Amino acid sequence: MERVEELLVSLIAPPNHQCYLCDREWPTAEDGLCDDCRRALKLAISPAPPVGLDGLSVGIQYCDALSSVFYRFKNMERRDYAPFLAQFISIPEEWNAELLLPVPLHWWREYRRTYNQSYLLSEYVSSRFGIPICPDLLVRIRHTPQQKMRSGKQRRNNRRLKGAFRAAPECAGRSIVLIDDVITSGTTLSECARALKKAGALHVYAACVACSTR
Repeated sequence: MERVEELLVSLIAPPNHQCYLCDREWPTAEDGLCDDCRRALKLAISPAPPVGLDGLSVGIQYCDALSSVFYRFKNMERRDYAPFLAQFISIPEEWNAELLLPVPLHWWREYRRTYNQSYLLSEYVSSRFGIPICPDLLVRIRHTPQQKMRSGKQRRNNRRLKGAFRAAPECAGRSIVLIDDVITSGTTLSECARALKKAGALHVYAACVACSTR
């Protein structure tokens, strides 16, 4: 219970009252943004769900102002960005979600990074929506090159992602939501969904912070 309370407090009280996007000392609202940066962000119109997914929810449109935030969050140990980013993730009630599964990293990449950013996001989403996290039910069994360095066409045709994930039998008959930070081509989410459906998952959805059109 204490852990949940800490998560909620950090979500509504950004450290030092700095804007998460511009880092300037401004009086911020509960979303952690100054007025200028809030105007710069655009709500996303969720694209069609990638192949294999039964639904997709995206909070905001990826933009230059967010690039440094995601870079620090994923590569510079800035775990404090998790509550700020997680607030943009929404899970529709009609999904009847039973489990949250963070999109997994390969064990070697997670070892080098020391954490999985999708799991950190899942913690806050779980505390808001009351849906349990079960990260061990989906694992990445093959190390693959990072998608961010590839073009859109290369992402969609990345054959090395085929069979890169394995889902546990406990997924059978469940309604599952994948949690991730940014969706671009949707190839990774499709492969996760493929593994989950193969294991018998009833429905597989995805909820992400932002979407990019690259």
